[in-house]
Amino acid sequence: MNIRNVSIRDYKKIKVLLKRHNMNLINYKRWLNLWKKNPSLKSSRIKWTKGWVIEDNKKVVGHIGQFPMQYFLNKKPYLSSILYGWVVDKQYRSHSIVLLRKYFSQSSIDLFLITNLNEISNKIMKAIKVKEVPVESLNYSLVIALNIKNITKSLFKNISFPFKKFILNICSSLLLLLFQKKINSWKNKFSSKNIIKHSEFDKKFNHFWEKIKNSQKNKFLFRRDKDSLKWHLDYFVKNRKAWIYLSVKNKKINGYSICIEKNNLKKGIKSALLLDLVTLDHSQEVSKNLIGTNIAEARRRNCDIFEFRGFDKEKVLCMNSFNPFKKELLHNPFCYKPNNKKLNVLLAQNKYWYPSYLDGDAIIDL
Repeated sequence: MNIRNVSIRDYKKIKVLLKRHNMNLINYKRWLNLWKKNPSLKSSRIKWTKGWVIEDNKKVVGHIGQFPMQYFLNKKPYLSSILYGWVVDKQYRSHSIVLLRKYFSQSSIDLFLITNLNEISNKIMKAIKVKEVPVESLNYSLVIALNIKNITKSLFKNISFPFKKFILNICSSLLLLLFQKKINSWKNKFSSKNIIKHSEFDKKFNHFWEKIKNSQKNKFLFRRDKDSLKWHLDYFVKNRKAWIYLSVKNKKINGYSICIEKNNLKKGIKSALLLDLVTLDHSQEVSKNLIGTNIAEARRRNCDIFEFRGFDKEKVLCMNSFNPFKKELLHNPFCYKPNNKKLNVLLAQNKYWYPSYLDGDAIIDL
């Protein structure tokens, strides 16, 4: 048995390992592009390791992967390592900590960011002093119910009982009647007058990113220029699984949003997740108009729910004006470990964070 660096030739073996643990791995081309087309590596001179595997008799029995994302705070760039696919077969589980030591021992990284932890791995991270991102809105999701019938059906998908279809139809009708006002209240809370659908990440995003980098310099933000957004999301936009809306005033962009579809095949639920919501001058009106337009788009796409999670208090306040349901989560899946003294002090305070599904590996397995 040995532990070594990940090679591109390991893809199939890693995919098999993850499948054994009911985890997904993106297709080979997208996996390769985590590093090959990554703008963070183009602007950095460091030699990047794709991760590490535990190998026994040429079989991959453990893996921890990473890719870089560049973040900014106070106009200064920071290199973050995003952990993904940390998994070890049961009989080799005692070596899990060795993989973590390899990962966290990298001296060239400013911040280690983990955004997709399950309950067990969350406890392990806490035990080794990895910190939770201190943002309360990561502990719950704000949800707009768009299809009560499908949501009710999904709750009982794996349960059999007599007259199931008939009973569920009655239940969904009662729920719709009971929550009718709440379910429909979002419809008159926004205006789409200055909201324009956009088809790609182009040079407009470079100009807007420069403005955001200055106006929101006190937020720890993933680099949101054309190349970075394209690297992270172009696959979804081209396959019509993600959409972009711009807010325009006097022919200038003053905000934008990105949303993505997620199909949960096990539950039979189709969700729309708000990935990003950025506005100039902290305009609540622009934020509400973008959120409302995305809810309407999700409904047109026959999504069952629209989900909002993370961001900051200001954006949460805007989302709450749509009277959503609140879904509490078992744990906060966003954790971090600073490798930089300044970040260690600043990121202990929630005011510097602006987390969302855009960060880390939260969407790479969609």
